[in-house]
Order: sequence, then structure tokens, then C-alpha cells
Amino acid sequence: MTVDLVQDDMEFTPKCEAALVEIFGRFDKDKDGALNDAELQAFATATNGEPFTASELEDIRSNLMCTKDGRLRKEGFLQMYNLQTNAGDEDETWKDLKKHGYDENLELIEAKRTEPPAKDSSTEKTASAD
Repeated sequence: MTVDLVQDDMEFTPKCEAALVEIFGRFDKDKDGALNDAELQAFATATNGEPFTASELEDIRSNLMCTKDGRLRKEGFLQMYNLQTNAGDEDETWKDLKKHGYDENLELIEAKRTEPPAKDSSTEKTASAD
């Protein structure tokens, strides 16, 4: 059995909101509270396997909470998922949460990397011979 994503008032449960905020934070590389085009496209590619189209980007900028220069704010990111979930597409929201490492209880079981792991100098002493 899975936990609820939304409450009776159609707002996210605290656990769901925390998971979405954590995912947002992974892609907000410059930590300015908004996703610029590169960060937003990195999120889209990690989530859906491909970047947003120009039309999708325009929809995001026109309909969700963005900065004056078009960067998606954290509130807009939550708004995007709230609209998706409350429009009857909760399965898609679950798919995205699981893609980013969350289980049915909204526990992070595997943090998905958005960049290559840092090199460990202790393991670089031997070169592989392919």
C-alpha cells in the first residue's frame, strides 16, 4: 500500500512535499531557488528521458510560478506537480518520484545522481586494461 500524495484539501502531504522539494534541490545547482533553462532541462531529461520542448517551456513560463526572467521557482515546481496529481495523473507523479529514488512510503531509497560521482583518488591507482 502506498502513502497518499495529497490531503483532503488537495494540497500535498508534508512527506510528498518534502520529497518534491528534495528533488528540486538536486537540480537547483546554483542554489538560487529557481531552475534556469539548463537546470530545468536536466530535470526533464532525468525524469522523462528527454528535455522539454519549446512549447512545454513556454507553458511552464506562462502558467507556473516563475521569476521575471523565466526561471521556474520552487513554488512553481510544486505547482506543476500539484496540477498533475490533482488532474488525475497521480500515477505519473508516482512514476517521477520512483524515478528519483523514492519508494511507496516516500522514503528515499536511492539518490539518483545528476552528475558523475567525484573521483576517488584511492581507486585511481590502477588502470583497467580493456
